[in-house]
Amino acid sequence: MRGRYKAWAPSLLKEHPEYVFQGEKDPFLDEAKELEIGAGKGSFAVQMAKKGHVLLALERDISCAGLFLKKLLLEEESLPLRIFPVDFDDALPILGKKKFTKIYLNFSDPWPKKKHEKRRLFYPPRFSQIGNLLDRGGEIYIKTDNDDLYSYALKCVEPSGFFMKKRQDIYENVEQMDAMSEYEANFRKEGKNIHRLILGKEN
Repeated sequence: MRGRYKAWAPSLLKEHPEYVFQGEKDPFLDEAKELEIGAGKGSFAVQMAKKGHVLLALERDISCAGLFLKKLLLEEESLPLRIFPVDFDDALPILGKKKFTKIYLNFSDPWPKKKHEKRRLFYPPRFSQIGNLLDRGGEIYIKTDNDDLYSYALKCVEPSGFFMKKRQDIYENVEQMDAMSEYEANFRKEGKNIHRLILGKEN
């Protein structure tokens, strides 16, 4: 669920280009090894960067991106992380032929209505596009609390060119090389079940 629009967010993002991805000519594109699509307020990305992951984080909601940046500015040292405040469909042509070793899809918007199916990240044509950004031997990590979206994602694995490496219908304990987003922390407090998939690519 998105919060209220933060009118200060666009200005803050412009004031701190050191943490905001500047497009295909940004040197960080060569440095980034991992990609998060739908970063929210940044808790997952910040925690992963602290563990040494060099990560590009997409977040289409400008207010969330602003809150994410505020979180980064509170850190005592620079982290190997950039915010890219755009929708995935708009980011795709900018990322070009870039390949990532890991891609994270944490608690993606379920778009529950059938008429909105094409907006889902797991819609096979879009899911295949995400797969095109994955390096050979790379992995896609999916987490969701939404049972219907989880079932939908399972049906989209093979049509989108992936294979199942690990399926956790109940993901109880957060693994050492994983981290929790704000959504996951809240859902766990509420006692909601978390699902996780780890996928590889068929080439």
